[in-house]
Amino acid sequence: MKGYPSRTLLYRAWLVGAFLLLFTLGANATDAKRVLLLHSFGRDFAPFSEMTKSFQSALVKRSPEPLDIYEASIFTARFQEPENEGSLVKYLQDLFSGRRLDLIVAQGGPAAAFVEKYRQQLFFDTPMVIAGVDSRLMADPAITPNATYIGVKLDLPAFVENILRVRPETTDIAVVIGDSPNEQFWASELHREFQPFADRVHFEWLDQVSLDEMLHRVAGLPPQSAVLYFMLAVDGAGAVHPLDAAFTRIREVATVPVFGYGDYHLGQGSVGGPSDQTQAVGQQTAQVALRVLAGERAGDIKTPPFGLGIPAYDWRELQRWGISEAILPPNSEVRFRSPSVWDLYRWYIVGTFSLILLQTLLIASFLVQRARRRTAETGIRAKESELRVSYDQVRQLAGRLIYAQEEERTRIARELHDDVGQRVASLSIGLSSLKRRVLNPDDTARSELSGLQQQVVGLAKDLRDLSHELHPGALEHVGFLEALRGRCDEINSESGTRVDVEVADGWSEVADEIELCLYRVAQEALRNITKHAHATTVRIWLARRNGEVVMRITDDGRGFQESGSNGQPGIGLLSMRERVRMLEGSFEVESSSRGTVATVVIPAGERH
Repeated sequence: MKGYPSRTLLYRAWLVGAFLLLFTLGANATDAKRVLLLHSFGRDFAPFSEMTKSFQSALVKRSPEPLDIYEASIFTARFQEPENEGSLVKYLQDLFSGRRLDLIVAQGGPAAAFVEKYRQQLFFDTPMVIAGVDSRLMADPAITPNATYIGVKLDLPAFVENILRVRPETTDIAVVIGDSPNEQFWASELHREFQPFADRVHFEWLDQVSLDEMLHRVAGLPPQSAVLYFMLAVDGAGAVHPLDAAFTRIREVATVPVFGYGDYHLGQGSVGGPSDQTQAVGQQTAQVALRVLAGERAGDIKTPPFGLGIPAYDWRELQRWGISEAILPPNSEVRFRSPSVWDLYRWYIVGTFSLILLQTLLIASFLVQRARRRTAETGIRAKESELRVSYDQVRQLAGRLIYAQEEERTRIARELHDDVGQRVASLSIGLSSLKRRVLNPDDTARSELSGLQQQVVGLAKDLRDLSHELHPGALEHVGFLEALRGRCDEINSESGTRVDVEVADGWSEVADEIELCLYRVAQEALRNITKHAHATTVRIWLARRNGEVVMRITDDGRGFQESGSNGQPGIGLLSMRERVRMLEGSFEVESSSRGTVATVVIPAGERH
């Protein structure tokens, strides 16, 4: 045949390249399921290349066990030299003589015809899945035992009907199809099924010319024409065109709309319409293959044939050729739509209008507030005197609360010391007496009693410390200075902070309420320093000068912010400041990263 390679070259091509087997999965072939995938044209020829991608992706992703996938191509589908099929059969027999195949997947009519023809010689008892074969090519599916079919049924007239629907002015359609044996069959089917349209449109058949001649004719089509690209694996000159590359070249030279038959053409320049469901067929084939590999008999699996899919169109091509979406078939899908201004800048538009609305609301609110403020200012002065009276009342109430707090703390401290403390002491004595009654010194009960006694002793100490914290009795018994030094000694022994008390010359005793105020302020300050400041040294300086009592507490800690996270000073600072204010004194705090200085100044009074 004109343009075909010689038989010798074909034979070498089979042995060297055409039957190259790819072992893609499973390091341990003994445990993996072996699957042979037979291509009609080769793995890189449309439309079966898209089917192969979809099939292998779904199969590998969903398989619960490792797979060992072999691939081979039935190139006789293009060259039609049956005498060379014997070499292919012999090659496959030798290759799989020592390897058990679990499944054969044949894609396309030529591959299906090959496995049926040599079923007895090659794959007698191996289950088969035959996919992507049109029902026109499978007149009697029952002739192949232990096999199932993933068939298709193409409605060929629908492609012409789609062109005439979206381009009613079309008078000429150039049909692009190849000249391989398989494509010759389809060219014959297209001629026969397009015959009803002959009185409406003229068909120009490009199946027996070279690709260059096809490009020349497509470029010269009249304006009221369209191109229907069916398939092109081998052109009329015998040239092979893998990966459907011819579609791109035809699309580049065409001055009229191009309609592809495959769903994979959409997005590559095809206007669109109904198309074969190549990817869906591949996924369905993988699903059936997994059922067979799981043990289900292939002949028992029946699947309905695939028809044409939902019409889908490329929005860009519709715009290019002035095709209105209103004339598209119902339920059509339009893809690759360019985003509108709203889609691109939706949030900018929403943000701008929101900002304008917010500014309007703020201006209106400002005007309303200004009017209200003018109204309110007339009543503010009248209420200021009332607020001052209320403020004085609140301060008096705060003072009473502090005095009440001191009285309650004194009462609780006395209860802890005189009542609860005595009970705990009695409990400790009772445990000690009970322990002595246990005769065996190694007895577990005596050990547990010792542990309980130690806990009670610790509890008694904690209660005593708490009682002293609530009401420092040392103020009454040893005086303010000794009580303060005692508290500082406790801090020196309990923490890593060194606290020193310095008393200036001329110090003398002060009134009881002043002593209590100074002690409480020092107590609260030391608690905060040891807990938060991480200071190493603290100095408390006391003096009497010019009729005032002065106490200054200085530390080298990391300082603090007088206002808390809510913008208000802490409870401790408020308590100290209010205690000093009750005695008509002043309380000032200066804090930085180098430390804190708190100064208390109280007018001196006579001791009671």
